Amino acid sequence: MLPGVIGIIQATEAIKLVLGKGDLLVGRLLIYDAFRMKFRELKIRRDRECPLCGDRPTITDLIDYEAFCGMGEGAGQVDVPQRAGG
Repeated sequence: MLPGVIGIIQATEAIKLVLGKGDLLVGRLLIYDAFRMKFRELKIRRDRECPLCGDRPTITDLIDYEAFCGMGEGAGQVDVPQRAGG
């Protein structure tokens, strides 16, 4: 149920963005408490010092996540020694 509720909210935000209609959750954080079946909304102020979206961004390119996570060629492979006579 939880993925369905959150998925519907995300899809609704995308549709509003594409159509240019409705109030987007820009500057707001929607919190969903599944155990109590309640929503809360917090106002979020823009951080002018944010390295991604601040006044002087220092993060301007996407990173190579496969390299960052060690998922490149040969990563995650383990050499298993052969047993003698096997």
